[in-house]
Amino acid sequence: MKPFKKQFTFDERLQESTAMIADYPARIPVVVERFSRSKLPQMEKRKYLVPCDMPVGQFIFILRSRLHLSPGTALFVFVNNTLPQTGEIAISHVIHSLL
Repeated sequence: MKPFKKQFTFDERLQESTAMIADYPARIPVVVERFSRSKLPQMEKRKYLVPCDMPVGQFIFILRSRLHLSPGTALFVFVNNTLPQTGEIAISHVIHSLL
């Protein structure tokens, strides 16, 4: 599957995310993609509407459960090639710190 940024133009992504934010102001649209050389299974979906106040750690827990990962399997989540410092900060804080 092509990376999301290559599959859709910036304007298409902006239009869709703007519409999602207008419809769901308390949620943040998040695209989750697997690293191309990862051995993790493909996810069923890659677009999520995440509550603004959800901690990063809780979102990672949700991803782990959807992937059916064993406790010993590592899962790293990067936001624009940056690893969030703690799992306790809210998704909205991570996103806004990158803007």
